[in-house]
Amino acid sequence: MRKFLGFAVLFALGFATGAYVLNAYFPNRGVPAQVAGAPRGDTESNRTALVNLLEQRSGAAEPAPTNFETMLRTASQRISPAVVNVDTTGEVATWRGWREVGGRGSGVIISSDGYVVTNNHVVRIQRQIARDIFVTLQDGRRFRATVLGTDSQNDVALLKIDGKNLPVAQMGDSDKLQVGDWVIAVGNPFGLGTTVTAGIVSALNRSLEGVGAPSGFIQTDAAINQGNSGGALADSRGRLIGINTAIFSPVGANVGIGFAIPINRVKQVVKEILEHGSVGQAWLGISYADISDPQIRRFLQERLPNVRFPANGMFIDGVVANSPARSAGIQPGDVIIQLNGRPLRTIEDMQNFMRRAKPGQQITLRIWRDGQTLDLKVTLGVRPDDM
Repeated sequence: MRKFLGFAVLFALGFATGAYVLNAYFPNRGVPAQVAGAPRGDTESNRTALVNLLEQRSGAAEPAPTNFETMLRTASQRISPAVVNVDTTGEVATWRGWREVGGRGSGVIISSDGYVVTNNHVVRIQRQIARDIFVTLQDGRRFRATVLGTDSQNDVALLKIDGKNLPVAQMGDSDKLQVGDWVIAVGNPFGLGTTVTAGIVSALNRSLEGVGAPSGFIQTDAAINQGNSGGALADSRGRLIGINTAIFSPVGANVGIGFAIPINRVKQVVKEILEHGSVGQAWLGISYADISDPQIRRFLQERLPNVRFPANGMFIDGVVANSPARSAGIQPGDVIIQLNGRPLRTIEDMQNFMRRAKPGQQITLRIWRDGQTLDLKVTLGVRPDDM
């Protein structure tokens, strides 16, 4: 009888201890995650408010943290609540039929009423926008997201979720960055959840060869891995100064070379998406350079000293096989001097037009070739995934 009573006492104590641990450390066990419905649609007033927010300059200079430890902690506490997990689901065709696949990435809330910035490649399954996109906040709230538009060339996407009074990232000024500045990267690497890493600005105005993106990326040694795409790069005061987008790695994981899109460029892209929808999808299929660039002119003069090239325009140094440009008869060595009747004076003129053009749109290019001009009509195609 004494053994039985002793066993009963030990069982009761064990049960009570287990109940206490479960209640103390797992208070929400068994409670299903709440998923908010898809947004009811952003209104014109929402869009106007977001544009006004993007055009605001960063606030007055804040006092620098008193020490290194406080600086990183404070920066993390300021930016982290606005960084979200982005989960996608879609279908891909295989030789066995359609197969469901998923993806993970990160995003940053840029307005309290639910506008979220991430990467274009985060919201796509192969070429298509993912069928289902969910955004999860640090506090566990989960929302279905709608893609308002994308920019494939700058690798930016704008999402909308049906939320109110959401935590918002304070905007910084990427034009003020200097090499050596402290930064933190916040995102969802390998699906682990919100993770903060620290480093410095390693370089500015970097180009990423082979991805068809404009130059001007921020390079950092703050650890960026798979799943960090679309997350925040913040300065030492926790202000958003970039959106993490790519890494350079021979092993597929962080080796200390990551890249972020400057936030000032992201602001401009967001405003263009609000105005035009998706941008940067149209494809011509050429590589080109500004013929007024002194280095380009010196290069041409050394190789073709007897040719008098136009003073302005886009020098074509390559044409992709099976591209719209090739089909229209454009050749390497041509110079595009007009686009739809307007002179091309800078490389930005060409890039800005192509980013806003639509696949299937027909354009007219005036070409200089061997001292003569000719007009060619080109029907733009869809930018391939690897360009």
